Amino acid sequence: MGKRDVQPFEHGPVRLRLLRGGDLPLTLFWRNQDHIRKWFFYSKVITPEQHQNWFEGYQERDDDFVFIIEEIRAGFRPVGQIALYHIDWAALRAEYGRIMIGEADAAGRGLARAASLAVLEIARQQLGLREIYLEVYADNTRAISLYETVGFKTEKLCDNIITMRVAMK
Repeated sequence: MGKRDVQPFEHGPVRLRLLRGGDLPLTLFWRNQDHIRKWFFYSKVITPEQHQNWFEGYQERDDDFVFIIEEIRAGFRPVGQIALYHIDWAALRAEYGRIMIGEADAAGRGLARAASLAVLEIARQQLGLREIYLEVYADNTRAISLYETVGFKTEKLCDNIITMRVAMK
């Protein structure tokens, strides 16, 4: 079937658009930064070949959508990424994650919050999803604070991993 089209979406200072092949060098750079990858469940450095192989499969999947976060005021400059994946179309639910602000000068400016609100709107408006969940390390307090500000509620804690959920309206 292939991946369905998701239109770019603007919210406040950011626009989200689907990941393209030309974005791979930048997303690989962001993902492999020590201060970012330490928060991923798979935290090893990813090779360009691994990233390319992942992307080739990703392009055909209709249950995985990675969005590039672009800063509108900076001429739609890519500053990070965010994703909805493990989409269960029958249950209308998906996992939220792979979020990172990879450009140092863009961190701490509210762009991750704006991107999170935007991706939740995409989930509701364009994809028709009813529930979004995530998993996060319990000691990642900065991320947990972000998730709470956009509506996620803690559901459980198990082995230092918190599961959070938000129901779409």
